[in-house]
Amino acid sequence: MTGSDVKSPSPIHEPFRCILVGISSEGEAIATPALNQAIDLAQAEKAALSLYVFAPRLRQPLPMSAAAASTWLAKESERLEKFTSEATRRALDIVGQAGLDVVSEHPHSPFESRSGRFVQLARVHDLTILDAADISDTSQCTSVEDVLFDSGRPLLLIPSHGGMVRPRRIAIAWDGSARAARTVKDALPLLASAEAVVAVTVEGEKDLSRMAPGTDLASYLARHGVECKLATLAAQSRDAAQRLRLFITDEDMDMIVMGAFVHSRFRQAILGGFTQSLLDEPPVPLFMAH
Repeated sequence: MTGSDVKSPSPIHEPFRCILVGISSEGEAIATPALNQAIDLAQAEKAALSLYVFAPRLRQPLPMSAAAASTWLAKESERLEKFTSEATRRALDIVGQAGLDVVSEHPHSPFESRSGRFVQLARVHDLTILDAADISDTSQCTSVEDVLFDSGRPLLLIPSHGGMVRPRRIAIAWDGSARAARTVKDALPLLASAEAVVAVTVEGEKDLSRMAPGTDLASYLARHGVECKLATLAAQSRDAAQRLRLFITDEDMDMIVMGAFVHSRFRQAILGGFTQSLLDEPPVPLFMAH
C-alpha cells in the first residue's frame, strides 16, 4: 500500500443534519439494525431523525368484480392501518427512549406505491438508512434500488449483524468513475473521522484506463484532512466482488464506500454483478450513491 504525499490541516466537515430511516411494518423485530444505526448516528451527529414505516405486503390481489373490490379495499385498508400504526408506535417508543425527537410517516392506502413517498422524503434528507434486503424479499430489494437510483442522495445499507456508528476502518471501492467520486464526496463526514481509509481498486474485471487514478483520489482526500492509503487487487476468476470481500475480512474493515455501477439500461441488469453481489449479502455496512 502507498499513502498520499499531500497532507493538509483537517477541515471541519458538515455533518449529516437530517437522517431518514425506513422500517417494515411486518414481523416482530421493530428495533432493526437500520433503526438502531439511525438512532446512534442521529445522536452522534445531533441530527434530526425522520421515520418511515412501509406498508405490509398485500395478502391477495385486487378482485375483478366491483362488489368484491370494495370489500377487499376496506379490509386491506384496515389491515394496513393496523400494521403501520402499531409499528410506528413501537418505533417511536424506541426512539423516545434514546432522547430523540422524530417525525414519522406511513402510507394510508393499499394503492400507494411502496417506496414512492419514501423516495420523495429521501431527496430532502442528507442520508437514508435501510436494512439490507434478504435476496427473497423482493419488496425490500425494490425499495433499496428505488432510493439508490431515484433519490439523488446517499444510502447507508445495514447488514443483519449491524454496524458501527463511527466506523474506524473504511474501504473505498474505487474504480475512478463519476459515481465512485460522488459517493466519496457524500461520505466525507464518515471518512474524516475514521482511523484508516483505504481506496481499493480491483483489476481484471473491466477497463479502468479512462478512470481517475487512486493517487488522484488520495490527493483530493488529503486536502480534506483524510489520509488515504491505496490497495490494488487482482480479481480472482474475474470475480471482483469476492476479491473485495476477502480484503474486507482480512483487513478488518468496518464499512465499504462505493458507487452503484451501471452496466445496462434495463433495471433488472442496471446494478451489475459487482454491486448486486454486495447488495445481496453485504459483509459490512455499505455507503452508496449513484
